[in-house]
Amino acid sequence: MSKPLRFPLLLGLTALLCACLTGCGSKQTLTVYADGDYISQSVLDAFTEETGIEVTYVTGSRTPEAEEETLFEDTSTQTAASAVQEALSDNGERDPYDDPYSGMTLVEILQSTRDASIAEAEEKAAKKGDASVGEIEYDPAVYDVILTDGATLGELIENDLLLPLDLSQVTNRKNINAEYTGLDYDPDARYTVTTMWGMLGVLWNTQLVEEQLTSWDDLWNEAYAGQIIMPDSLRDCLSVALLSLEKYPNATKESTLNAAFDKLEEQQALVADYSNRDAFFLMQNNRAALYPCFSGDALSMMSENANLAFLIPSGGTCRITFGYAVAAASQYSEDAMTFINYMCSATNLAKNAVYSKYSLTSDLAIEKLDDYWSSNPVAYPDESILTGTQIITTFSAENRALVNARWAQLTGQTTDNDTDTETEEGDTST
Repeated sequence: MSKPLRFPLLLGLTALLCACLTGCGSKQTLTVYADGDYISQSVLDAFTEETGIEVTYVTGSRTPEAEEETLFEDTSTQTAASAVQEALSDNGERDPYDDPYSGMTLVEILQSTRDASIAEAEEKAAKKGDASVGEIEYDPAVYDVILTDGATLGELIENDLLLPLDLSQVTNRKNINAEYTGLDYDPDARYTVTTMWGMLGVLWNTQLVEEQLTSWDDLWNEAYAGQIIMPDSLRDCLSVALLSLEKYPNATKESTLNAAFDKLEEQQALVADYSNRDAFFLMQNNRAALYPCFSGDALSMMSENANLAFLIPSGGTCRITFGYAVAAASQYSEDAMTFINYMCSATNLAKNAVYSKYSLTSDLAIEKLDDYWSSNPVAYPDESILTGTQIITTFSAENRALVNARWAQLTGQTTDNDTDTETEEGDTST
């Protein structure tokens, strides 16, 4: 993820630093990272009460910002475009809850721990005049348990940043449907447990959009200039552009990926901002008209604003998955697997699904939902909508270099990645 990872408001930097140091305090503490606020505090509390294991819970850039009391106070005169700009302006003030890993992806954060340990071991070996590094004592992991999207999990696996799961401990993985086990980013099902999914669509405000939306191209409609929020996620935006071009979201051809970024550049003048966190409050407060997002986030926003509706455009959709894993450098790996096993009981899967609004990968857990959720057409659409939809997976290294460079250009970031990539075969139109 390109955005800073942040803490819930009740958590501070001290809590995370203590959790990362061996022997800090009399009780061991697991540090659990999730892309968004996907785990109910009541379930976390029940886990601690049952096991005695304390949890420091950290959420990432898919978690909404806390709403400021003065935001949108001038509702009588503000246009949607001006309110968007006001909401996204920080007036130069630094967010006190920014964490120390600002601007780093999850892969880079875990790599930094590993690379620092290797560098320290090499330095010690050099001082001893030893040609070999020998056994490396890794520093404690920044996070012990990770709940992130499948594409990121695949990249973590590629970089040896996850531990294989001990299935004698994670026995509740049996609750997960077979179709969500052994996905492309973890084909041998060694490292991950996939617990949630969502489908991509367009969230729109029926009071600000005068006509019924039908296609992804509505996000390129000049009538909504300054009222469109795009996700601050390379993969989310790229999926939108590829679907608008009637291409698969997991396309691999260099020409197709470049065409999708060209499409995003055409849209750029219409976009108020690329944001995940602020989008929640802009949409909930009738201050933005359009926001492509996944169904779980859409349901969260729709529950706060009756003016919002969710559309699966005629060009089709794709799915995102989220799964648990254990960081390779975790010093509490057994407790981390105990945590994952606890969260994967059918009851706790259901509780966290209702809390997060994302869809379940377990029929056993779905049976524990009430009719409102189990029959919700956004959470559990008709099978005809899902037929043929791709689950977003991990880019190849070559594709990653290309898309990272183009994303940096689009969002005004800088990158050292080489954009010269080889064309891969196998891309197909939808």
